[in-house]
Amino acid sequence: MRVKTFEAGSMQDALDVVKKEMGEEAFILSTRTRRRPAALGMGEESIIEVTAAVDEAQAGLPPTANQAPALTYGLRAALEAPAPRRPSREPAPPAPPPAPAMDLQPLRRELLEIKGAVAALKDNDLRNASILKELDQMKALLSRIQRQGMPPAQLHLPPSLLELYGDLVANDVEPIIALRLCEYAQRALTDQDGDGASGAVDPERARLFLRRVIADFIPVAPPIQLDPGKMRVAALVGPTGVGKTTTLAKLAAYAQLHLKQKVALLTLDTYRMAAVDQLQQYAQILQVPLHVALTVEDLRSALRFYQDRALVLIDTPGHSPKDTDTLHQLRGLLDELPEVETHLVLSATTKPRDLTEIATRYEPLRPTRLLFTKLDETSTYGPILSTLARVKKPLSYLGTGQEVPEALELATSRRVADLILPVPVKEAE
Repeated sequence: MRVKTFEAGSMQDALDVVKKEMGEEAFILSTRTRRRPAALGMGEESIIEVTAAVDEAQAGLPPTANQAPALTYGLRAALEAPAPRRPSREPAPPAPPPAPAMDLQPLRRELLEIKGAVAALKDNDLRNASILKELDQMKALLSRIQRQGMPPAQLHLPPSLLELYGDLVANDVEPIIALRLCEYAQRALTDQDGDGASGAVDPERARLFLRRVIADFIPVAPPIQLDPGKMRVAALVGPTGVGKTTTLAKLAAYAQLHLKQKVALLTLDTYRMAAVDQLQQYAQILQVPLHVALTVEDLRSALRFYQDRALVLIDTPGHSPKDTDTLHQLRGLLDELPEVETHLVLSATTKPRDLTEIATRYEPLRPTRLLFTKLDETSTYGPILSTLARVKKPLSYLGTGQEVPEALELATSRRVADLILPVPVKEAE
């Protein structure tokens, strides 16, 4: 029988070496774990020490009595080394009686049990790694939610909806609105099949359902209605720099070129000559009349003159929402308009809190619709949803660039849901 000690970094590595050097018939005599100084003196490392044996006569291996003692990776000699040679002039000692044959079957069974235990440990390691990965993901999600301003204690949502809540807040939807939407989706899913209560909501199904909830939540307005033989008046109001004049030109171009309707432009913006010049250029390109109204009488006269036009679009001066005097004057002009359709133009790049404040300050002008521009200049669209929830006015159009009239689209709830909670790439394909 040959006995040898091996050292390795893990039990599996040690068993592989035993099998390689001593064959399949080898069996384990003992194992232990010890620590030794690491390379370059950098602390300590843990190693596995395994002592194995093999019956060479049964395994068909040549005896090792005349071989040099084997080394265990240069760390220590084998436990059983050959006896030193005697000088040739001395008579050889009598050969010892043959050792009785050993029954190796119990040792083989023990080896099989050890192999099974090692395999079980490997399976446990895989399961533990999977659990640790899920815990890390949950920890990261809760940390993300905490940074975004919603204490985790208030979120009694299944993991799939909790993840969607994080997506909404990351898209600048107000946390309280995002939470209410997810709670509504959870209740609806629970009413359907009970999944929401148990927490077993499929992530893809939860995303699709929440998109439908968002779409149902968004009020949208029809396009500007043009009736034969009747003049429709639409005015754009809003702060400076939101793109009212360009949006007006897009609406005029669409009605003139695509709907084949007669259009007239009217501006009340006499504060900026550049705005009048810009609108004049659009009017010349579209071959539509432009009228500048300075007083209430000018406004009345222009409306009488354009009675034959299907659509009269009115541009208004941009100013600070805090300028109450100008707002009061503008309201006096708009009050002269019969059945005016007033669109409050807002920029999607404005901070969420400012959007609500602007809408509140422009309420004296009685806007009936919201129109968002500059969608191409932002990467988060949650403020649109938050503003619609707080202002409670329908959304009419979306401005997506400077091109006239292409970069203006009629708002739909499906389009806004796509912006707020995009479809995953694999699902979209």
